[in-house]
Amino acid sequence: MKKPKLLIVDDSAYICAQIKKIFENENISLEVANNGIEALEKVCSFQPDLILLDVVLPDIEGYDLYQKIKEIDKNYAAIIFLTSRAQESDVVKGFSLGACDYINKPFHNEILKSRIKVHLKEKQQNDDLRKLNEEMEANMRKLNSMAFRDSLTGLFNRRYVSERLKSELLSSRCQIGMMMCDVDDFKHINDYYGHEIGDIVLIGIANILESAADDMSVIRWGGEEFLIFLFGKSKEEIYQISEHIRKSIEAFPFSSEGIRFKCTISIGLALYEPSLHFDDNLKHADEALYTGKRSGKNCSIWYDGIYK
Repeated sequence: MKKPKLLIVDDSAYICAQIKKIFENENISLEVANNGIEALEKVCSFQPDLILLDVVLPDIEGYDLYQKIKEIDKNYAAIIFLTSRAQESDVVKGFSLGACDYINKPFHNEILKSRIKVHLKEKQQNDDLRKLNEEMEANMRKLNSMAFRDSLTGLFNRRYVSERLKSELLSSRCQIGMMMCDVDDFKHINDYYGHEIGDIVLIGIANILESAADDMSVIRWGGEEFLIFLFGKSKEEIYQISEHIRKSIEAFPFSSEGIRFKCTISIGLALYEPSLHFDDNLKHADEALYTGKRSGKNCSIWYDGIYK
């Protein structure tokens, strides 16, 4: 457990010395600030866990300083007002700002010591709870991310499309291109080299697709199929990107355990039409893909047949 840090903000040298003496044999780091400017500097540099704050200071009222501290404090310090101002309105104001305690001067040393120890313990418990919550939130974000990712390639999966991407497609105001990609003769690769090599091929292709992903969503659609959405690209740009991907895969030297081999990919292209159902748009890209397969594979081809 880390050593607790206590900051005393008081312009009275006597009070500061008294509190220092109370804690001289305790496992607590302690520093002093005699005015508001020093206090703000110490909050940033010392990062105290608890602040004993006088209400009456030479350059600023303690209540105003409290609010300034809260604006810059990154350590969520607990703050106790320690002051000779004991009117009911002062106490109410201190607690209404968010102070964890309000202690009047003069104080009893042992009572002050006990109350500070209690608040330091609560601060540690709050820090532990905050850290636990942050870890849980990070784990939840990771789990949510994993739910939308393919376990082999790390690309987005079908669930991402159905739960996230479809709404983006409907709300988008720009032109959207679709690429349906299929690894040529992948069954032969699996049958001849084995499924481990087949997985290496899929991972390598996924990496090539992601490296080309500028304003693109890349999805492993299933098996050896990949689906890509391109936002805000012209028809010519979509085709150029498709050809860049195709040629990159064709030129890539796939290898594993001394085995070297080549792969190619066929790509069906279509423009996403918001007026049509998602599945109908998908059929357009699929039809273009199978036209490419029938035409000899290793090609990019549009649904409307402009590019062959």
